[in-house]
Amino acid sequence: MMYYEMTGFMPKHPDGQERPDIRFPDHSNAWLLLDFDGSLVEIADRPDGVDVPDRVQALLDRAQERLDGRVALVSGRSVESLEHFLPGFRGSIVGTHGAELRIDGTRSRAVEWDEATVSRLQRVVADFAALRPEFLVEPKPSGVVLHYRQAEELGALALHFMEALSQAAEGFRLQPALMAYEIKPEGVGKDAGIKRLLGDDRHVPIYAGDDLTDEPALGLVRERGGVSIKIGQCETVAEHRLAGPSQLLDHLERWLG
Repeated sequence: MMYYEMTGFMPKHPDGQERPDIRFPDHSNAWLLLDFDGSLVEIADRPDGVDVPDRVQALLDRAQERLDGRVALVSGRSVESLEHFLPGFRGSIVGTHGAELRIDGTRSRAVEWDEATVSRLQRVVADFAALRPEFLVEPKPSGVVLHYRQAEELGALALHFMEALSQAAEGFRLQPALMAYEIKPEGVGKDAGIKRLLGDDRHVPIYAGDDLTDEPALGLVRERGGVSIKIGQCETVAEHRLAGPSQLLDHLERWLG
């Protein structure tokens, strides 16, 4: 059994069967919120190795037009990283799991964090990972990620190290992800970021995500009577399930026309 399956990623439906009977709201009454890695684009071995198909930018452009700008990316990536991969995207961004926001082109912090602590965490994780070249360290504006995708058998080692480190860092907590562990500020989450973005907006939210970090957002959207879509086979609170990014793009393209 893979370690990520032992820590919350075991498929709930062993056959991986899709539940694609998605009924989207009318365009005039919809807010589209989309995760990036694993949802709009395929997961890459390295965060900087993602390939963004042309159809992704075309779809986002079409969504901006049809939904009168009610389109947002909601990602664990920083706002800067998303701007790099999608330089033509003009919608809102909930970045770094909700720690950062970009609304109407203006970046802001959704929460405050201690810069010195973040720097220390990044140095310590980098030193630890240098002992095992299979690990990959991803610094973020408000924290740090340790990836073990290249060596799944090291998942337990990564967990023990990152858990101990997060407990020593006041104001920070551990966030499990798909074959990775992240230390991030307390009070940060994609659900909280979406709440800050939408406020009292009564449009019907649509959210698609693939990771454990997307589950709170999927739950929030479902509570609001929206459309929740899980990408992949892992256990989820979402109402609908699609196999991968291509299937999500197919459904959204048909809906947007």
